[in-house]
Amino acid sequence: MISTTLTLWMVLLAAPELDRLDPPAPSKAGALIVAGGGSLPLDLRPRALELAGGKDANILIIGWASSRENAGARTAEAWKQSGATRVTVIPEEAAAARSAIESADLIWLGGGSQSRLMDALRQRNLIDVVRKCHAQGTILSGTSAGAAVMSRHMITGEAELEALLKSTTELIEGLGLWPGVIVDQHFLARRRWARLFTAVADHPDQIGVGIDEQTAVIVDPDGSWQVIGRGPVVVIDGRKPKTESSAKETTADFRVHLIGSGERWKTTPLTSSVRDH
Repeated sequence: MISTTLTLWMVLLAAPELDRLDPPAPSKAGALIVAGGGSLPLDLRPRALELAGGKDANILIIGWASSRENAGARTAEAWKQSGATRVTVIPEEAAAARSAIESADLIWLGGGSQSRLMDALRQRNLIDVVRKCHAQGTILSGTSAGAAVMSRHMITGEAELEALLKSTTELIEGLGLWPGVIVDQHFLARRRWARLFTAVADHPDQIGVGIDEQTAVIVDPDGSWQVIGRGPVVVIDGRKPKTESSAKETTADFRVHLIGSGERWKTTPLTSSVRDH
């Protein structure tokens, strides 16, 4: 693991508030598998199947983030080629989709537009059932857009990429399955440092997690997580104890950590540690 600390001067503009602090993750919640997009780590699907109960686990594909009509079917075929025997694509009709979510052992959220995915879930009134099933043990996994929606403060893609200016990264409400974290994907490949720094500066109670292509993290119910694939994963931590004077400060202090493949990260209040796998 590599760690450093940066102090950055930021333009002070009012940051929109989506909600208060994220609630703690339920102890019975399922694991999260969060991939950075592009090619997946070779061991991602085998690890996912193992966590879900084996090759006969009920895998549900949600491809609504993509504008391609056959996106779900193509993804389902890839899971079958990885050994999964029970793979279905979510139905379009709301009641049937709800039933499919409730019976899934593992839900896979494909890539595309995270805003399109959230809109599709919202229009069918499925957001609460996804959250409920995850809290009861269903594994939620996704890549690219399917990774971005794991955050409660979700990056939409509208952002200033060339300068560090507060309130220039648009955030809306996501699924909120990974408390205290703002996820960014394709992170190193698409040079998304500025937008994640800005998102964390606007919400300093959150930790930014930038996941690159061919890389993923597996988040355990206790909040600890391990990097798989190529790595590293970038962690941007701007948290600090709140004081009367800190609310008026014009600087943001960030601790930046690079978490390598196989390393495990555990976040605790205002302190963080990494241990080997």
